[in-house]
Amino acid sequence: MATGECENFRIGREFLESVAWPSQLRKPVHDRCYCYQCYPSSHPDALTVAGYKYVIPHGWTRFAVSVDSDICELHNVWSTWLVCYHGTSIESARSCVEHRQLLLPNDITMYGKKLEIPKGHIPKEHYIFTTPSITYAAHQAYARAYHFRSPHDSRLYTIKVVLQCRQKPDSIIVQPETVGAQVRMQRICTHIPNEELEWKTQHRSSVVIYGLLLQIKKCDENDTSNLTSLPSSSSTTHYNSIPTISNTIPRDPLNKLSGTVSPISMSIDSTDEYSVERDAMSSKQVSVLIMILIATFLPVAALVVGQIYKSDCPIQPWIPQWMTVFGAVGIGVFGTTFTILLISFKCCGEDSHIGRCTTNCFIVVNIDDMAALEYFVEYSKTSPYYKCIQQEATAALARILVLKEHELIKHEGHDKHVG
Repeated sequence: MATGECENFRIGREFLESVAWPSQLRKPVHDRCYCYQCYPSSHPDALTVAGYKYVIPHGWTRFAVSVDSDICELHNVWSTWLVCYHGTSIESARSCVEHRQLLLPNDITMYGKKLEIPKGHIPKEHYIFTTPSITYAAHQAYARAYHFRSPHDSRLYTIKVVLQCRQKPDSIIVQPETVGAQVRMQRICTHIPNEELEWKTQHRSSVVIYGLLLQIKKCDENDTSNLTSLPSSSSTTHYNSIPTISNTIPRDPLNKLSGTVSPISMSIDSTDEYSVERDAMSSKQVSVLIMILIATFLPVAALVVGQIYKSDCPIQPWIPQWMTVFGAVGIGVFGTTFTILLISFKCCGEDSHIGRCTTNCFIVVNIDDMAALEYFVEYSKTSPYYKCIQQEATAALARILVLKEHELIKHEGHDKHVG
């Protein structure tokens, strides 16, 4: 190791040698370390490049890769294209660098393998995904973490992999993050708002990879959570495996970027299981939705009964009318609540607090209001106006339910904000 050279360079080179990273893919003259010693905190965390914010990859070490200098000069890449990031695995990073671009789903690699969207990911999203935020690219949904033991000092390190890229500004479609941070009221990056964290494009050649970023941290010998064993350096078939595609929630384009930055792409080629994948709804979430569906039968019944007896209650003719109104409003409220929760449960993880109180609210509604209805009916069986009193009791139940629906909505709103 050269005198004064950062230790991260040595560890990074050892890591790349352990995975048989070809020297032909590297450009050491442009290597740079952004660790807290080489790039102190007194330096800016973000710069303006080509009219857009370039978030410095603070805490990372860049191992530059070979690029087509003539093409970059022709298209003025270094002064007009934006910096972006792409969290991935070391295997997929090598595949991307070898192909000199990020590929789209259904593309065929030079090894004859077809890129596929893995099971459980959003289908029909044929885009390349990148991000202007190194923090978002490093999220475990994108960047794979490895355990690596240095042969030099036998210490154990955790290493994450992200690609650093330049992206043509007019090829970028901006959309929000898709890891559930908005729902939890969390901001991922201090420099880029959550609404602008994902970039997508269908232009393969609009992204130029120029650096392999490694985040190198000393590791607790006993901590093996969320880490991946290194691929065998003797295995060549490991790099010929079918890459899979990390997809995000389909959205319409929000807007085009008006400026240029140094972007680093989060492309869709990663083979990792950690790519953005929507977990299936939990049994509790499914139970909440079923409870809402069951509760919806009450306003449906009120609407039907109100229509059947709308002219058959001369004592208090307003009761069937009120039941009709309650039925229509109740169906709308329950239907909207069901739809909102279904979308939320699909988009959010198990840690989302939306709907936490829903089950208890509906249990209370069914117990105390059905008990009240039974009291009214039993008390009035001897009355000549038994039918009307039955309807009036149901109407009383309906009024209580309206109040409880309002309470339920407030609970959900509170849970959503505190979650």
